[in-house]
Amino acid sequence: MPVKVGGSYVSEAAYSFAKAQVTDKDKEKDSGVLKSLAEKFPNLKFSVGTKPFSGTGMNNVSISPKILKQMEQDPEKRMEYEALIYDIAHTDVQSGRAPEHKLKSHGFIIEDDGGLRSWGISEFNGGNHRQQSHVKRSDKKNWWQELLSKKQTKKSTKDKNAFRNTNDLYVHMREKFNVVNAGMTKISGKFLQKCLTDEESRSKLFDTLRAADEAYASRKDEVGFQGMQVIIDEDGEVTMESTMHTVSINEDKRRRQIAAAATQGDMQAVLAILAQDLQELEDGYKQNACDAAEVEKAKKLIEQAKQQMGRLPDRAPTLSEQSAMTINTLL
Repeated sequence: MPVKVGGSYVSEAAYSFAKAQVTDKDKEKDSGVLKSLAEKFPNLKFSVGTKPFSGTGMNNVSISPKILKQMEQDPEKRMEYEALIYDIAHTDVQSGRAPEHKLKSHGFIIEDDGGLRSWGISEFNGGNHRQQSHVKRSDKKNWWQELLSKKQTKKSTKDKNAFRNTNDLYVHMREKFNVVNAGMTKISGKFLQKCLTDEESRSKLFDTLRAADEAYASRKDEVGFQGMQVIIDEDGEVTMESTMHTVSINEDKRRRQIAAAATQGDMQAVLAILAQDLQELEDGYKQNACDAAEVEKAKKLIEQAKQQMGRLPDRAPTLSEQSAMTINTLL
């Protein structure tokens, strides 16, 4: 979604980058603006001036001395133009060109008035052709949405197309987002209706679902995680709820019961409890409610109880033995 910085609309990623890169004004003066930019954008070739066709190869960026001075003196201007340069650095200038038009050299120019110009030299029918154009970056529906990488452009075009109805929109979301396809979302019909015609709301919805997909992907293998629910109300406000369920064995208690068993009959009772524990853990493992280590604990305790039972007498327990077993069963 476009973000306005100064007189420019830039992408959210560009704004976040530039905001994070704001440095102390005096430090910027000492190092030089161009040197600082070269460090932040190593894939770009910076120069001073506004003359087109002044560079060779790709990724050329020429900046007006006037703009450089503004960046040096005004932190807000520095952030604005660094955000603009971020979008330039992530622009696929080859996108949309016919295969027979081979781009040999290309660059951007940030002019005295802060305007953005693009130039290119391409090879066609054995000759070189020069093109240049101004980019209206002050229009939020223009430059970065049209010139960024082919993948982003294709996505933006799809998102901008109005869907025929909410069912058409929902089908699109099922194809694109796992949380929708898996039935983990509940979206207000009123908000969906708004998203049909309001591009900003639709972009917000898609960003929310994309974030939910990422959250689900990061948690789906977490022990105990059973699922999540994404609820979007009529204003587009989001609530995410997750469900957790775990099962485990009380290892200390079972060890005390094994130790308290004084007869084979007592141990058989303990083994019956352990068998029930094992069944619950194996079921829980299938449902992601516990891990394999928890199942292994129950199996080892069963093995220990069986070995111990072979050394116990086959008789009725005494009153004191029965009392000790009862206490360890209840604790």
